[in-house]
Amino acid sequence: MTEPMYAEGPGDFLPLEALRAMTGLEFMRKMIAGEVPTTTLAQSMNYRITAAEEGLVEVRGTPEFRHSNAFGGTHGGWYGVILDTCLTCAVITGLPRGQFQTTLEYKVNMLRAIPIGTEVAGIGRLEHLGRSTGVARGEIRGVADDRLYAVGTATCFIMGEAH
Repeated sequence: MTEPMYAEGPGDFLPLEALRAMTGLEFMRKMIAGEVPTTTLAQSMNYRITAAEEGLVEVRGTPEFRHSNAFGGTHGGWYGVILDTCLTCAVITGLPRGQFQTTLEYKVNMLRAIPIGTEVAGIGRLEHLGRSTGVARGEIRGVADDRLYAVGTATCFIMGEAH
């Protein structure tokens, strides 16, 4: 698997005109291939985007001790980062050239604790893409055992040139 390219500063991100020239799916595939930078949040939170097709994104990650809460379990914010990433990226895969998105809201339902050191996959699926909003739903499952750890939804605001 190709190593991701991490942005080290704002100047590392693509200029707006380059972003406008790509569909959302093209952008996601270039990020997975290491051709465009991803944020250092992915590095800090120990996850990476591993697959993207139209309407579907997979994010894989493994919580480490540094992601634990005061009781030694995986912090709820880690679940949120994984779901926010796979959900919003699923919306991005449906965007035509010239459009962008930002998260309006997301909801996370944690069903069980993810043990520290357990690799999980966050799967986001695009449910709706309209003129002004996109909606996705997703889940976090164990890679080794397919155990369901969390489910979530996101609503994104769509910006830029109309379809």
